[in-house]
Amino acid sequence: METLDQVRTVLVVDDNKVFLEDFASLMSPSFNVLTAQTEREAFDLLNNRKVDVMLLDLVLAEGESGMEVLRKVKEMMPDFPVIMLTAHASVESAVQAMRLGAYHYITKSPKKEELRTLVEKALAERELKRDYELLREEVQRVSGTIVGESPVIHQVFESIQRVAMTDVTVLITGASGTGKELVARAIHAGSKRRQRVFVAVNCASLVKELIESELFGHQKGSFTGASQTKLGKFELAEGGTIFLDEIAELDVHLQVKLLRVLQEREIDRIGGATPISVDVRVLAATNRDLSAMVERGDFRQDLFYRLNVYPISLPPLREHKEDIPPLVEHFLQRYGKELSKVDMKISPLTLEYLMQYDWPGNVRELENVLQRAMLLSTGDTIHPDQLPKEIVEERKAVHSPQPLHELEKEARDSAARIAIFHALDKTGWSIKESATLLGIPEKTLYDKCSRLGIKLKAKPR
Repeated sequence: METLDQVRTVLVVDDNKVFLEDFASLMSPSFNVLTAQTEREAFDLLNNRKVDVMLLDLVLAEGESGMEVLRKVKEMMPDFPVIMLTAHASVESAVQAMRLGAYHYITKSPKKEELRTLVEKALAERELKRDYELLREEVQRVSGTIVGESPVIHQVFESIQRVAMTDVTVLITGASGTGKELVARAIHAGSKRRQRVFVAVNCASLVKELIESELFGHQKGSFTGASQTKLGKFELAEGGTIFLDEIAELDVHLQVKLLRVLQEREIDRIGGATPISVDVRVLAATNRDLSAMVERGDFRQDLFYRLNVYPISLPPLREHKEDIPPLVEHFLQRYGKELSKVDMKISPLTLEYLMQYDWPGNVRELENVLQRAMLLSTGDTIHPDQLPKEIVEERKAVHSPQPLHELEKEARDSAARIAIFHALDKTGWSIKESATLLGIPEKTLYDKCSRLGIKLKAKPR
């Protein structure tokens, strides 16, 4: 049963007392309904009470404008859902309301259930967005290097958000260095198991003869050297999440035992007499093509289907190079604190070298390159001579000598790209605030981003 704090609150602003009473009756007891007849009363409630959604009449008492109230509310709370009400709808007022940020525009005489459904939909969408933003923050905090604003990284974030609060098994695929364990930790951090343990197991690093004992444990005396009972990783992860990295390295015998865990939620210790129930969420990862291994007979088909309930594929860095500038900024800040080089920058030409390289080692390689460059740098700026020779040589191989004016243009573009990414990152990708920070009009910022290949989330009006 919901407590008073859990009951969502709807604020209805209308000068018609009969409508206010009817609406309060309609929404009770599922919602707590607050009412106001004037702009002042509405803002007194907004400032002093927790309100989840507002219904706002177009015309208020004393000739006040609901459209003006809408404008003020959206300036104060951009994401707050406001449903506009009117006795006489018009195309002009509907368009104006939607431009000001209204969630919906509806006449005051809809079917009652239609109005209730609209309120519930507005609340559901707001709560989903709020959960997503909270999860993004938790993902960033826990994952450390899941950084980027490219479409493919947005898809990864959306996949994490969609699956985190469930208990389904997730298979994370991608080349080495793309951040598979970071995604697994982010899923755990956004799950209902977040307060419990996260156990990571690299199946490729375990000694083949001991991997069964590591995963499932053993009883005392079950084999030579088993001087005491040992709990396996599954038991240690009880109530939490177990992450099985490099899952393709398990031999067929262990694949059978893992399949039993996924099907029956039970494990068998080596030498144990009875099965042991476990409550563990399983996340797995691999840099190999499991479906191809199934076709060759190297991986069990039934286990593959059990693991591949919800797949998340991580792209190589070469496929989203637009994320290199924010990644560079992230690593400079991270290692600047560790290495006492908080003012460290990267030269525009150095960034061009990084953008040109194809990064076979992906984000992990970029991180290592920047950490090494920061250690080598004697000043506050990273230059090309502090980069590994393979990055410099690849740049030279694809660039023939250029006229000076072309090189100067490249340098200017690189500097502009860095400044724009920095401003966007600092303002949460707000075009308006970023333009103000850079001292240019919004349209100029949009045009520059278009020319430099920076994909904005929204086009300014």
